[in-house]
Amino acid sequence: MNQLLIIAHPKKDSFTQQLKSELVDRFYEQGHEVKVRDLYDLKFNPVLSAQELKFNKEGQFMADVVVEQNYIQWADEITILYPLWWDAFPAILKGYIDRVFTNGFAFRMNGKGPEGMLTEKRVRLITSAGMDEKSLRLSNVYEGLKTTQDKGVFEFCGMQVIDHMYVTRVTSLNEEEKEKTMEKLLKEIFEKERVDRL
Repeated sequence: MNQLLIIAHPKKDSFTQQLKSELVDRFYEQGHEVKVRDLYDLKFNPVLSAQELKFNKEGQFMADVVVEQNYIQWADEITILYPLWWDAFPAILKGYIDRVFTNGFAFRMNGKGPEGMLTEKRVRLITSAGMDEKSLRLSNVYEGLKTTQDKGVFEFCGMQVIDHMYVTRVTSLNEEEKEKTMEKLLKEIFEKERVDRL
């Protein structure tokens, strides 16, 4: 299976970056093909300009966007890792979605409304947050992200959201807690992978 990891975290020593490295190793161990798109390393331009919007409406896409679209087309499964900032994607990831998941690539208008075009793709989101789980639940963050991200972006584009996983209190975890949290996440992902194959 072709595994694409898209990561949007600027700190190389972050839990999110460490998890990405573990996922890459585990996917390779299981015989998957793996590619990583680190949006900060790429210095991906998140700004959708008026000129680019005009090109898109004419069915044309900028060269850097075509590169990313080709990676998405290559992938069977996409894992998106990012920190929760202001109850949303980091700006670089939101801009990636604005520019890459375009009309004519990720969805189209068919006369009856929008139609997702990425129907063969499975996506997993892994969100890290500094807040604890109780605070996130009281703030209705989980339900909000299910609406705006799972449904509003990926299901809108026809993708199957196979999981949306959360790491809470990530900024206050000690090393032992990080290791336990990491192992729990990896177990959930790869045990589910085995179940899905049966």
